[in-house]
Amino acid sequence: MNFREIILAGEQIWLLPGGAVFLPATQTLVVADLHLGKGTSARSRGLLLPPGDTISTLEKVLRLVESCSPRLLVALGDSFHDPGAGERLLDEEKALLDTTLRKAAILWITGNHDAAPIANIGGEWLNEYQSGNLIFRHIPSARIPAGKAELAGHLHPKVRIRIRGHVMRRACFITGNDRLILPAFGSYTGGLDISDPALATLFHQGSAAYVWGADQINRVA
Repeated sequence: MNFREIILAGEQIWLLPGGAVFLPATQTLVVADLHLGKGTSARSRGLLLPPGDTISTLEKVLRLVESCSPRLLVALGDSFHDPGAGERLLDEEKALLDTTLRKAAILWITGNHDAAPIANIGGEWLNEYQSGNLIFRHIPSARIPAGKAELAGHLHPKVRIRIRGHVMRRACFITGNDRLILPAFGSYTGGLDISDPALATLFHQGSAAYVWGADQINRVA
């Protein structure tokens, strides 16, 4: 498995290509901000986005589950773009989700887009979750208890990098001494530059960004 290991609060955390995280000690796979149903939500408002975002995201999740064989899949909030997204799932999309649910237990962390459990969707729903020294929540907190570390989403971090004279924006992980913010895993998700105050103020003691390529995950200066 291609990954980059970091340690937070004494816990091993593997950063995976595509923007997911694997915790080897507990065999837990973590993703953030799937935003399932974003395309159909936009089309209902007259915005003609191409279809296929939900099935593409679910296929990526299923491939990860099959590759990592986790005992638990944790989705860090905004898994569904709006309260009606579950009802708009197509039969093929429901089948993919059901297949994933048969391969791993799933824990949905509530987010600002899915603040209440989505009807007729399997798995457990919690506002936040703690395992060992790690706290899982959607929106990063202002203060993290001593000796703990936080895994969160919500902010969709991106970083500008220069390659052969070209500047591009790439989704990234951003981490500090006691916090890891995951990139958005879903399609049609925008992003916030890591220099934005909403992100920068969360890392008073400095931060590191990690982006993934075909063969490895690199730390970006």
